[in-house]
Amino acid sequence: MVVTFLGSTVKTTTGFGFALISVPLLLPFMDLPDIVPIILPLVLINDYAITITNKNTLKPKTIALMATSAIASIPIGIVTLYVISTYVLKLIISTLILITAFFLMSGRTITIKREKIATIVAGSLSGILASSSGLSGPPVTLLLINQKWNKVDFRSNLALYLSIIDSATVFFFLLTGLVNAESLYVDVLLIPSVIGGYLFGRILVKHINQYIFTKITITIIIGGATFTIINTLMAHI
Repeated sequence: MVVTFLGSTVKTTTGFGFALISVPLLLPFMDLPDIVPIILPLVLINDYAITITNKNTLKPKTIALMATSAIASIPIGIVTLYVISTYVLKLIISTLILITAFFLMSGRTITIKREKIATIVAGSLSGILASSSGLSGPPVTLLLINQKWNKVDFRSNLALYLSIIDSATVFFFLLTGLVNAESLYVDVLLIPSVIGGYLFGRILVKHINQYIFTKITITIIIGGATFTIINTLMAHI
């Protein structure tokens, strides 16, 4: 429950990061195929809670365009798996994410005049990565950071986007039996810790200014990409 409390706190504070925090902490005790079906429905609860409580700050047209691009690009990611090995793909993607994240951490940004096109590209990359490596969040997160969205809009709209993607994933997990009665029973037991983390995160985010918020989000991305690289290399030793 401590792990899911921490994951929920980070997710509520930044709009993402539940799995990035929870999965590494749970891996010493559980296998990844057992962790994901338990964690994802809990992430979805956070997604919905953040979205609903911040509905006045949502930009549905932008997020709809991004989500549509992501879903349409999922087949490309599946095809990519047949062309490039998952091992090589994860290393390449994580390295590119690290380079971009460190670039943004330095305070520099890339000037984007046509945000609509950038939104489509970010969504498409997210969809490709979702089905090929499971790293759907970074392209969208890095775009929003680059465009200097304020923390309120960032959190709520990222949560809306992820709620669409995560809902589709949970539905697929239900159809395939990955999410089942046993995993849902564990989720029910963990819901109080998720609610507690959500409430604590709402308090925490009010005391974090925009500069610190941006640094925290980039740090989480760097941590997630680094973990993916280490985990991928360790799996092939």
